[in-house]
Amino acid sequence: MTHSEATELMAENMRIIGRFYNKLQPSMEANSKYSRQQMSVLVRLYLAGKIKLKDFASREVISTANLCAVFRKLEQDNLVARTVDEEDRRDTWYEVTKSGRALAEKRIDKFMQGLESLCKALPEEDEDKLAETVKTINGILKKMELLNA
Repeated sequence: MTHSEATELMAENMRIIGRFYNKLQPSMEANSKYSRQQMSVLVRLYLAGKIKLKDFASREVISTANLCAVFRKLEQDNLVARTVDEEDRRDTWYEVTKSGRALAEKRIDKFMQGLESLCKALPEEDEDKLAETVKTINGILKKMELLNA
């Protein structure tokens, strides 16, 4: 298999996973007072841990202005805490609060339940094959990540 064939297969897998994610969104957003972007930022911040605003913006490919607006709303609702860096007052650190952690974990749990429901539709044999294949892919992706760090 050539590099371009492997790349094309990875891209196709990413598109399929994206469609799964979009399919699960309505159930995850039901009864939520937060937008998709706000919840996405909250969950990503939860997964990242305490991080500087500019580093998070760069990592998530979002402008600092947009990110500040999202963080402002989440901070007003006590889901995110902001700290000015004492060594460099131009830098601001953000992290989720206890209630932010609870909401992010709830959102992740809903997502995992949605994925589980998608897998339940598979015959057991296919589910086993999928699990083994994904384990293999995860191992290879971790190697790629290390090689390209």
